[in-house]
Amino acid sequence: MTNTTMRAVLKTGAEKADVVDVPRPTEGPGEVLVRIYACAVCASDLEGWASPDIGDRDQTGWNASQPGMTGHEYSGVIEQAGEGVPQGRVGEEVWVDPIVGCGDCPACDEKRYNLCPDASVICGGYADYVVVPAPMALPIPDGMSMNVASMISDMMGTPMGATKRANITPGETVAVWGLGPVGLGLVQAARIAGAATITGVDLHPSRRELAMELGATHTIDPAAQDPTAAVRALTNGRGADVVLHSVAAPAPTKQAFDAVRLEGRMVTVAGYPPAGGQEPKSVTGNWTCSHRDFPEYLTHLAAGRFRLDAYVTHTFPMASVEEAFHVRLHKPDESLKVIVEMV
Repeated sequence: MTNTTMRAVLKTGAEKADVVDVPRPTEGPGEVLVRIYACAVCASDLEGWASPDIGDRDQTGWNASQPGMTGHEYSGVIEQAGEGVPQGRVGEEVWVDPIVGCGDCPACDEKRYNLCPDASVICGGYADYVVVPAPMALPIPDGMSMNVASMISDMMGTPMGATKRANITPGETVAVWGLGPVGLGLVQAARIAGAATITGVDLHPSRRELAMELGATHTIDPAAQDPTAAVRALTNGRGADVVLHSVAAPAPTKQAFDAVRLEGRMVTVAGYPPAGGQEPKSVTGNWTCSHRDFPEYLTHLAAGRFRLDAYVTHTFPMASVEEAFHVRLHKPDESLKVIVEMV
């Protein structure tokens, strides 16, 4: 007899959650049921986790109160395939691109779901199962662990997408504000694009050290020196050709903008892009990446040009989800990617 329930993490208050039994989702036509093995804690999960608010338990999408919360970086195994999906996919190990569009607009026609006006995120990843459209469940590259694969969509897709938008050309100077998991990806993406120098800015020594291992040529501690002045000093007073920004706070955002040279470019993946007044600088935001670009990005992963394995600092079982979130939220000096395993 098929089990009709599953375990899921259910938020009960600020930084509090229980593992409860809830109805197991059922796949429809064109969908697959994925048994989740690993779900990585994303920085974007933390605001909802820390909030005391409890919302609609039945709402889908980006809702920290629903079963499975805002988990959206996950990997697992296809356990059932709906009508119209090849049954040979059952048993396939997959990672999931969670960004889906309306399916009926020019952006969706081009598989640029992140640009769809009705784009949404398939959440609920802190649970045993999730249902996703079959095309969004993609095979895990050979030899890659479930834990590492869970990060592909966000930790590679987001920085690669932002760097593509920045249109870096070989030989340009790049500065990266914030060296968390996304910022470290921005460093790697800038290196792949051929940047001559890559300067990383972050408060935490461990993150600056890892950035150097992954391709940064210089790092700056913003608590020890003015990071804008330091970037200008490294670029003969001009400022960086490109600044990639991943810190959701006004002060570092302004510092990053000021570090861009005149007629340079800034791409931000967090917070809000600043307005430059009369300064001739191009500034834009970026949300994740286009689904159609993943085949290109995966070649860099397969070749070892882009690394995700170095990000994993902690793993916890589902029963210890509160501890997992506590480490990610309150110990940024010692945690990068924290993985919750559904065991």
